Amino acid sequence: MSTHAIIGCGRVAPNHVDGFRALDDYELSWACDRDAVAAKQFAADHGIARWTSSVDDVLGDADVTSVSIAVDHAQHARLAERALRAGKHVLVEKPLCLAVSDAERLAELAASGDRVLSAVSQHRYDPVVLAVREWLDDGLLGRLLFVRTSLEASREPEYYTGSYWRGTRAGEGGSALINQGYHCLDVTRLLCGDLAVRAAIANTTALAGTIETEDTLVALLAAGVTPVTLQVTVGSTTQWRTRIELVGDRGTVSLDIDHPGAVHRATGNAELERRAEALRDREVEPPPPGIGYYGVSHRRQIADFAAAVRHRTPMAVPAGVGVGMVRLLAELYAAT
Repeated sequence: MSTHAIIGCGRVAPNHVDGFRALDDYELSWACDRDAVAAKQFAADHGIARWTSSVDDVLGDADVTSVSIAVDHAQHARLAERALRAGKHVLVEKPLCLAVSDAERLAELAASGDRVLSAVSQHRYDPVVLAVREWLDDGLLGRLLFVRTSLEASREPEYYTGSYWRGTRAGEGGSALINQGYHCLDVTRLLCGDLAVRAAIANTTALAGTIETEDTLVALLAAGVTPVTLQVTVGSTTQWRTRIELVGDRGTVSLDIDHPGAVHRATGNAELERRAEALRDREVEPPPPGIGYYGVSHRRQIADFAAAVRHRTPMAVPAGVGVGMVRLLAELYAAT
């Protein structure tokens, strides 16, 4: 039986509990948070035997096989490095860290110590995303002409003022892009391949005076010769809406990565339309505990992580995916 600890008991931590509890051979052993009251309450709410406000307690426990790191972005690099050096396998909420040099060092450290390191990219496991990737590989869209990716989200000022790190350059490293827009960009990178930054504009309008980071970012990127546009905002009146549209010379697909994920349009040829209809008829999993639009694919990534820990099988999201995203985020922010 492997044991797992959760470091950081905030908004996304219930998804990690849900994913590890779905495994037959994993046990949750610790809840850890800088706030002792939060750690104690989280442990009680989720039936976790031990809680602590000290990371030393977790990393010093020889029985702990692996850890989830779900704390503020600025601490990811330090805590992941400490966990790897303590011999733990590490699953880190996105982003892997804030600096490219830190990301590269973590990947090297994991490889040299034969430890599994993965940044959470749960939507790479979504059935809709995997289906669209298959359609692309099978040539059903033909050559891509352009791609549009967008996120409209709403974040009230209290989301930032009630946090010690959100909306700050030092703690979050950005806002609309690195936190909310990350997943749309990550899925676009999965579907289209590596992205080169051509131009970017970042503004703080809706949340001016509340955050020191961006509430809106628009960018032009390129996947080879294919232009890709990215628009993200947390200043919208819409709570959460994602869209990724791929326009090719044989077909067009529009999808979202909201829960449960949907194909909104698939046109251009009969085979594409047939596969899209079959996908729409699939059985949909109910939402997990926690925030609904996080989706259920933490379960899939966690199962992949656990298999990699047990058997050293390659993950669909190895450390290099997280490193690549840190590099792309740095390039986008540098272009603004």
